[in-house]
Amino acid sequence: MTAKLLLAFLSIGFFNAYAQQEAIDYVSNLAEPSAMVSQGTTLYVQGIGNIYKINTTVPDPNPTVIYTAPTDFYMTNLTISGTNMYISEENYSESTDTFLGCRIISLDLTNLTAPANVIYTTMQYVSSLTANGSFIYFSSETDPDGEDNFTVQIHRINTAVVNPTATVLVSNLSSNYEARDMTFYNNNLLISVGGEGKVFGFDTTVAPIVVSEYFSGLNFNKGIFVNGSSIFVTEGNLVGTKNLNTANALTYVAKNTTYQDINGTPFNANFRDVVLIGDKLYMTLLNQGKVVVIQDADLSTTDFDNLNTISIYNSKTTLTVSGLESSQNATIYNISGQKIISAKLSEVENSIDINVLRSGIYILKIDSHNKAFKFVK
Repeated sequence: MTAKLLLAFLSIGFFNAYAQQEAIDYVSNLAEPSAMVSQGTTLYVQGIGNIYKINTTVPDPNPTVIYTAPTDFYMTNLTISGTNMYISEENYSESTDTFLGCRIISLDLTNLTAPANVIYTTMQYVSSLTANGSFIYFSSETDPDGEDNFTVQIHRINTAVVNPTATVLVSNLSSNYEARDMTFYNNNLLISVGGEGKVFGFDTTVAPIVVSEYFSGLNFNKGIFVNGSSIFVTEGNLVGTKNLNTANALTYVAKNTTYQDINGTPFNANFRDVVLIGDKLYMTLLNQGKVVVIQDADLSTTDFDNLNTISIYNSKTTLTVSGLESSQNATIYNISGQKIISAKLSEVENSIDINVLRSGIYILKIDSHNKAFKFVK
């Protein structure tokens, strides 16, 4: 099995990072864009009621709606295998406030005038899915009890079979936290569970199945995307990446501090999903109705684990920066982007007193190196 990525953001740890680009507007006025998939240079975006098709070779594209869900159906995720798109939908009656189950449908991308084909139905809530050949893997939630407690299970169906029966691969992946996204790396199914701050995974070709924690200690992780041996993870208003064959930490390459959502007070809107096409990284902002983008030639060519890096050591009272070759300005920000501490560091004077910080997640920025480091107090 692929080397495990046991990357806990612990109170004592080392981190590396690369230049974070501010995401800019690419497409606007979408209805709650969330999950995305790509096929060549075409980007497909799942909204709550529409699937949008975007030609990324066009500088200012006009999204085309290729599918609209029927009344009382709401999309939760999508995936592509060959010429077929598979979409998970929740059937919910707003008039009676009643959950009526979920279904998985298929669209023929070569014949979009043909009606959607319902291939599977269930009374469990389906939150994410992905395809590998003729098989669809999906996460579902067992019926909640009186306290709304549920268990996340991982199922598989064979789309080559009419009216397929789901096979339970994992009966208890997580409790009370939905799986936000899933994707494959070789034979390994990776599953993002944001409420736990983890990405789980297992080899689908090995029996019995053994679930591992590929990442832990993440913050509001949702979408994941694999390109070659690199994984991209949306984590709050950041996107991190790394080589899946090494144990190095995530390198943060994109951020959003421009668009804000409001939950009592404003905060930087979180990315819902991420897709790499060429040297452009596309992310969705659900409440903003946007797809945003960054462009960097290194995204498609650089081995992020071979970048020259600076490391930090976090003792919970002092932050020590190693690898400085000259005097540098350093700034600590909170997760909302507010400046908290500024300091002048050098190869000798390389520590920052963080006793004044409250418990939480912070970002250290080394200005002249255009690097940023995430740490937990």
